[in-house]
Amino acid sequence: MTDDAQTRVSTRREWPWWAPSVSAGLAAAALLGLMTWQVVERGWFIAWDWDFHVYVDPRQPDGLTKSLLDALASLGGQRLYTLPIIAAVGLYVAYRQRHVRVLVAIASGLATVLLIGYWIKLGLGRTPPASGQDVLYGVGQAFPSGHTANATLTWFLLVVVLFGAHGLKPDPARFRRYLWVAGAGVLVTGFLMTALDYHWVSDIPGGMALGFLALMISVTVLKAPPLRLPRQRE
Repeated sequence: MTDDAQTRVSTRREWPWWAPSVSAGLAAAALLGLMTWQVVERGWFIAWDWDFHVYVDPRQPDGLTKSLLDALASLGGQRLYTLPIIAAVGLYVAYRQRHVRVLVAIASGLATVLLIGYWIKLGLGRTPPASGQDVLYGVGQAFPSGHTANATLTWFLLVVVLFGAHGLKPDPARFRRYLWVAGAGVLVTGFLMTALDYHWVSDIPGGMALGFLALMISVTVLKAPPLRLPRQRE
């Protein structure tokens, strides 16, 4: 091994255990903050919102097609469906591992989506496309998309707790494979929420950033070393 390679390996080994997930979480928080600021300032980030709404509004499906697409969008990101799924998997993993850490990690991510998400939603009060207007501080909770945030947290966290390094059955190959599946599910959910005119286009990346921030908090909890209380001197 060359000196440069040894230096890189040594540097990686000196990184604290929390550095990757905390750094990624801070980057997601910064991105979410930038998006929120753009929504407030009516900047370039929302430039395509109205045009996309005008395009899809008169082209909405009806009948069975509408019902099936609504069901798919709800299953992908509505808390009524995603919460029981992640809770059931978390309970199973906790039982198999004989440890509640995974439940604490899941609860931390869910709390992040709930608290930060509604803090922004209620603070902005952005009206949804169905209202026919895009205004702030009105009767609405459009930004960021809660469906997309739930989807991002739920489907990626399932892969982490099942096949990640601290999961039930660590398997790098399955981990990488199902990350792609989770990503596809998030994209489909986000697309449906805009195509069905429930959310503005810019609400979707906002939800993704929020969900990724929550995911990194969950991952940090999963990776945290066990607490060791100092021994009392005799």
